[in-house]
Amino acid sequence: MFKEFLKDLVVSVDGAVGSVIMGMDGIAVDEYGGRADTDLQLIGTELSGLVKDMNRASASMESGSVGEALFVTEKRSLIVRAINEEYFAVLVLNGKGNLGKGRFKLRSLVPKIAKEFA
Repeated sequence: MFKEFLKDLVVSVDGAVGSVIMGMDGIAVDEYGGRADTDLQLIGTELSGLVKDMNRASASMESGSVGEALFVTEKRSLIVRAINEEYFAVLVLNGKGNLGKGRFKLRSLVPKIAKEFA
């Protein structure tokens, strides 16, 4: 259902290796891409716990819900963008991926699918 959205995201960002839409329950809605060393569902499942923790922390600081998070490691960068309170999208980039363009594309494309999650 969301393959075209995810494909557009991955092919339009240099260094992107995959993307996944996840529920806060840790269940993937859809994914595109990935490699043998990149398990998109596992990444999304692990991030769902982190996103829930970040939302709790943000609520305790009365800062509102988390809109975007960025995780940069030695081998990958992960851009997480909230779709709504129950779902989020993740763009996975290799270590040399274009973070700026990835953030821009994710921020631009998420509102186009948000109505499907209402």
